[in-house]
Amino acid sequence: MREISALLFFILFQVCDGQPRKFNIPNKIEALLGSCVEIPCYTMEPPDGVNNRKVVWHVKPAPLGKRIIYSTDESQISPDYKNRAELVRPTINNCTLRIHTVKRKDVRTYYPEEEKRSFFVSVSDNVQLEVADRPSEPILSVPREIPVGESITITCMANYTCASSPPTFSWNVVGPYVTERSDLGNGTWAATSKLTYAPSEAENGSIIQCTVTYFGGQTISTTDRINIKGLDQKSNPYIGAIIGVICVILLLPLVFIIWRKRDSCDWRKKSEVSYTSVSDNFR
Repeated sequence: MREISALLFFILFQVCDGQPRKFNIPNKIEALLGSCVEIPCYTMEPPDGVNNRKVVWHVKPAPLGKRIIYSTDESQISPDYKNRAELVRPTINNCTLRIHTVKRKDVRTYYPEEEKRSFFVSVSDNVQLEVADRPSEPILSVPREIPVGESITITCMANYTCASSPPTFSWNVVGPYVTERSDLGNGTWAATSKLTYAPSEAENGSIIQCTVTYFGGQTISTTDRINIKGLDQKSNPYIGAIIGVICVILLLPLVFIIWRKRDSCDWRKKSEVSYTSVSDNFR
């Protein structure tokens, strides 16, 4: 009878031991191989506002003993995730998980839960982690036609999923630039580099390149071509002289031929005059 009473008391304690927190996490997130990923996680306190339980992150499928990837008790953490998983700015409502040095074998399902969770509370919130071998190509925006001598803004945008370690940008041209970041939701962020640039006429048709370097070392570049507005229609101050030289070169043979013919005609006329004079003397 005592055993039955103890069991009933245990069940009643599990059911009444506070309401579990609900976790707000994305359904899916993509990480870059060798980089880091931060899975956003926020909780809502139960109505009574009393819940001091710590959050533990799990992975599945995984064998028993390797399911916990983050816990304040390091002895419980799987060897595959030791020193690779941590909480980012943990608070009572923030349970965001960061995984360092993402590996291909990290493609699994992850979920948070309260420490010493009631046996009667099922886990329904989980996130699927995907791993990309290479980053997506950045989006480079260059105006179709650039006015000569005017400064323009060229942008280069790249997405990432490691919020506290954004990518860096570099350009193959000289000019001041700033980097802005925006939250796209569900753990995805956009970093945009804005370059202020004033190209010269000599740079018409040249290549502009934006290179993005991600946390962990992976890089990717994208290029576009510079087109100076109205440069093809603009008059060249040297074009007249060039055309004049070409015309002289082309006309020289014709002038020489005409001169030769004229000289030959003069000789013939002189010969005819001499012949006429000699003939008159004989008469």
